[in-house]
This record gives sequence, structure tokens and C-alpha cells, in this order.
Amino acid sequence: MTESGESFRDVQEYLRTSFPELGAQDVERLATVTRLCSFSKGEWICVEGDGASVTFWLVSGHVELLKGSMSGKNTVLHVVRAGHFLDLYGVFGKGAAFLSARALTPCSVLSMENRVFRTLLSENIGLAQRVMLALAMRQRMFINKIAVSQGKISVRRRVAGWLLHKARVERSRVLDDVMTREVLAGLLGLSRESLSRQLSRFVQEGLIRLERRTIVIEDEEALRRCLLEN
Repeated sequence: MTESGESFRDVQEYLRTSFPELGAQDVERLATVTRLCSFSKGEWICVEGDGASVTFWLVSGHVELLKGSMSGKNTVLHVVRAGHFLDLYGVFGKGAAFLSARALTPCSVLSMENRVFRTLLSENIGLAQRVMLALAMRQRMFINKIAVSQGKISVRRRVAGWLLHKARVERSRVLDDVMTREVLAGLLGLSRESLSRQLSRFVQEGLIRLERRTIVIEDEEALRRCLLEN
């Protein structure tokens, strides 16, 4: 991790842009306890079990969230894109970080002290509602992850659902493939081989096209029909 050379005014501007719910005084309060940090690809931003005194907001890049197990193996829970929180457990919980976060690409992160951020949440209903929505969306994704891990969703439906979700988020049928097949397979609860086979089937059926570092959706309606299959 390297601390950015950005000035206090630059941090204020990042906060103003990222959190329009905050007034000028609140932005200044939060900026005094916020750092802009840069991480290289593969670098750990936080590690499960470490102290959780700050909340991270992703300014640029992609970050994978991981949860460890008794066997020492990490499970990919989610991949976060710019403009989202990494984890909000530290704001409400106390003590150790609930999960780990690792940079999938070079990224920049706002590191905000929980003490001040928590106070702002109690004073600003707009910010509180936004955080509640973020928590609800994250819960929904984790519940879906549990269903996937229990084998209740077929490989075909998992991959089709991810493609449609990514297209909706990016508002494009041309999807930047920033994740390795191993990371994406872990996110979907699949082996890398199962993922590759399903992508190849979609290519053969004319639903997608694989290009260098991108996946192009050719038939969105056909992918939607996959979600209705048993």
C-alpha cells in the first residue's frame, strides 16, 4: 500500500463526489480522518481477523472479497467495482475485520475512520439510508452465494446470471474481463474447468463471443431464457 500524494482538498473532492448526501461541513469533518491509498494488483487491502478501525470506499479498480475457512482456503464472496464500499462490518461491529479484501487490479481506496463515519450516519438520514441499501444488496448477493454453494442453481444458470448482471451494471454488452477464470469460478462456486466448459457452450450456441480480455453478449434474450431452465 502507498498513501497517495493527493492534497486535503483533493480528498475533500473525492468525498464530495462519492457522497453527495454530505454537506460541506460534514465533508470537511470526514476528510480530516480520511486517507487516499493506492494498492497494486494482488496486494491485500485488509485481512480477516485484523483490527477494523476504518471503512474502505473503492475509488478505482476492482477488489475481491474473501472469507477464510478452518482448512485455510479462501472463498470468493464478491468482486467490488469502483463506487462501492468494500465492507461495512467495521462501522457497526467491533474488533476484528470480518473478511479479507485483495486488489484484483491496481486500485485507489478511501480509508475513513469508523469513529467519524459512524457519527455522520447517526446525524445524516440520507447517508444512513444509502448505507442500509448497500448492506441489503450485499446480503442479497451473499444469500445467492449460499444457494449456489448448496447446488440449488445449475452451472448454466449461474454463468448466465452473472453475464446478465455484469451487463446491467456496466450498461454494455461488451464486458471487460478483469477477473481471471479462477477468481470468477470461485465467485460462482464452480471449478475453473466447469466455468470454461459453460462459456464454451455459450459460444457454440451463439449466445456470447470471447475476445481478448472481453466477453461480448450476442443474444441477451437467450441468456435470460437460461435463467428459467431447471
